[in-house]
Amino acid sequence: MFSHSPEQAAIARQIAQELTAYEDGLRELLLRRWDPELYRALSDRFDRMQMQATLLPKLGASWTELLISRVDLMHALWTLSSPSRINGKVVAFHAKHTVLVEEVRRKCHEYVAKERVDL
Repeated sequence: MFSHSPEQAAIARQIAQELTAYEDGLRELLLRRWDPELYRALSDRFDRMQMQATLLPKLGASWTELLISRVDLMHALWTLSSPSRINGKVVAFHAKHTVLVEEVRRKCHEYVAKERVDL
């Protein structure tokens, strides 16, 4: 069992909020097919979350899986032969990535819930 500090709960709350904004931006990126500026903004957001996630031990394995799925999704987007159409590979990688985002969000909420119980 992990013990959670109020600081960890605050970080977890922030990551959960950032994940929502990240997902919104990712959906926009998929609609636009490829937008270098949006991609950069999403990458920067993800990098900030990743730095914060290192402070939450329960996120370790899930965050690693999320990172790998993000690389797979971006690679699939980057290598589309027709940028005006999303193929099944991109759809599948996006679906997997979405499941992993939700898993990380759920673990973040566990930190927040634990803080409430400890109060």
